[in-house]
Amino acid sequence: MDGADGSGGGRWLREVEVRAVRGVEERRRWDALMREHHYLPYRGLFGRSLRHVAVRGGTWLALLGWQAGAFKVGVRDAWIGWTREQQFARLHLVANNARFAVLPAGRVPNLASRALGLGLRRLSRDMRAAHGHPVLLAETFVDPSRFAGTCYRASNWVPLGRTRGFSREPGGAARWRENGRPKEVYVYETENGAAAVLRGDDLPGGWLAGGAGEAPAAPELRSLHAFLGDMPDFRKVRGVRYGLACYATIMVAARLAGCRGVSAFAEFAARMDQERLAAAGAFFSPSRGRQTAPAASTFHYILSSLPPDALDRAVGAWTGQRSDGAAPVALTARTCAAPRSRPPTGAG
Repeated sequence: MDGADGSGGGRWLREVEVRAVRGVEERRRWDALMREHHYLPYRGLFGRSLRHVAVRGGTWLALLGWQAGAFKVGVRDAWIGWTREQQFARLHLVANNARFAVLPAGRVPNLASRALGLGLRRLSRDMRAAHGHPVLLAETFVDPSRFAGTCYRASNWVPLGRTRGFSREPGGAARWRENGRPKEVYVYETENGAAAVLRGDDLPGGWLAGGAGEAPAAPELRSLHAFLGDMPDFRKVRGVRYGLACYATIMVAARLAGCRGVSAFAEFAARMDQERLAAAGAFFSPSRGRQTAPAASTFHYILSSLPPDALDRAVGAWTGQRSDGAAPVALTARTCAAPRSRPPTGAG
């Protein structure tokens, strides 16, 4: 008879299944076990996330945590070959295996690669069920000082190289410091030709970020921008390309369309056409010959530095004067900033 010690070969492993956690109680249990058994501090998953558990019978064997793809990974972005605009608009189609923990009951030969393989088979389906879009590419970062990445290689993940070894410092502005611990980057295409699709010209409509609505028409954006134009700008004038009213206009429009969080704001801005970007006051790049969308890191900086009720007051004034009687939308730095947009500094 196959046993938990791995004796008897494959039947024990064949009885292992991977599924999404079910309900609040299982989610709390998953979080508690991850804090207990993973070597990195765990403060939750960010962005569009999933929690998988590997089980055999009623016993939990391993935990897999998936979250939004990292904003910038040089070797991954070069491998995909996408543009900056495509990256922000399509990053939701990349899922990061930010946490993977094998529990004591699952510490048997080949369990890790078995759990990873089963998780990958259902990752796209579960993400579509939870967030309305598939996953084309999975990624993860492995600390080579601790792990050899054996289970990822056994599950046919492709090694791309190493990160530059920088971590984001806490605080409002996006500041990075060298940590001296570059990570190995692995990717796995959950759909054949995923890289070609991610850098291609068009995506199916159902693959847009979470099914969020489109930006308002240009005249409405122009009206909103004019209303927000008197907001006092706390930044120094030198080097400013996008006015504070431009950021506020895009954030308000994004929230009205159902987006939440700075990564979603950046994706929303990247999908706006030239007429809408111009109406929102976006910067015109002479070298590119077109209006450009702000980056996610600057949305984070703006939100962290604005007075808590600045956007709320402005939106209330604008929506209150509209003829359609739309209700004001509460928009503060706290409601806009969640979920966290901070890119992961390492996993494995």
